[in-house]
Amino acid sequence: MNETINNYCTIVSKEYFIKSLALYDSICRHSRNGFHLWICAMDNASYDVMRKINLANTTIIDIASVENNFLLNAKNNRSITEYCWTVKASFIKFIIKHNRGIDSIIYTDADTYLFSEPSMLFQQLVKNDALLTCHNFSDKFLHLNKQKGKYNAGIIGFKNSIRALNILNWWEAKCVEWCYDQVIPNRFADQKYLEVIPRKHARIFIAKPLVANAAMWNIENRKLELKEEKVYLDEDILIFFHFSSFFIISESELDLWKWDYPKLNEEIREIIYRPYIKSILKGMSLIKRQGEELSKFLPESYNVNSASNYMKIEGSKSTLI
Repeated sequence: MNETINNYCTIVSKEYFIKSLALYDSICRHSRNGFHLWICAMDNASYDVMRKINLANTTIIDIASVENNFLLNAKNNRSITEYCWTVKASFIKFIIKHNRGIDSIIYTDADTYLFSEPSMLFQQLVKNDALLTCHNFSDKFLHLNKQKGKYNAGIIGFKNSIRALNILNWWEAKCVEWCYDQVIPNRFADQKYLEVIPRKHARIFIAKPLVANAAMWNIENRKLELKEEKVYLDEDILIFFHFSSFFIISESELDLWKWDYPKLNEEIREIIYRPYIKSILKGMSLIKRQGEELSKFLPESYNVNSASNYMKIEGSKSTLI
């Protein structure tokens, strides 16, 4: 494995399959030195279709290859979302142990999207064992720091080192023990555990700038600009945007942000959401070209009337309501 390339991994279930193709599209466009993406497929449909599509520079791993008795026991009492969180540390550790030639790897949720090459993040993993990204909650969301945690587990990186593996072993054990979509003291999903890591380990880089993990929860009142095909937030070039609460309702319908607040204004739609939607549509076309039905990767039901930022796609045009 070429050590100079950017190594990524993500976890994919049916709900996130189309989004994972958009993530891949963004990685392709922002990888000057090459990349490799490891994808953990959580169900048969995701595994079979991903292998059929046969994306370049990817390795598809069936969740069964990662699972052990501890994970299988945890699987029995967790939702698919909770189980995806549970296996994250195990999956990252699996990749490092089976690919000793890689220097580092960044895990990114399937609903994230690259707007520029994350060279700064990978450079930090040369001298640090782990990379954490902050939520950077806007003022009206600051209470979520206590509930959901200071750090977001949707973008996290690890060096290929003994110290990093020790961190992963600890995080894995905690997630197997407890990893639920519940807010209780000192625990939420796989995320609140991350607050312990910088207190126990010295070589941890904390990416404080919001451009490392921008989202609707942190861009309110931020200066947003498009200059020379680069997106800027508060004068910094945007790296990752996290499209949380983005729902693909059908082949022609989207709910861009399921909440009424903060407002998804025209500027955000044009500069941030439009490129993502293009990649989503590209992913849908790719699935259909394989002769596959999109329906297996769409929600069984979604209340369109409750959609806060509904988009209707008609050919090459779209209408926001």
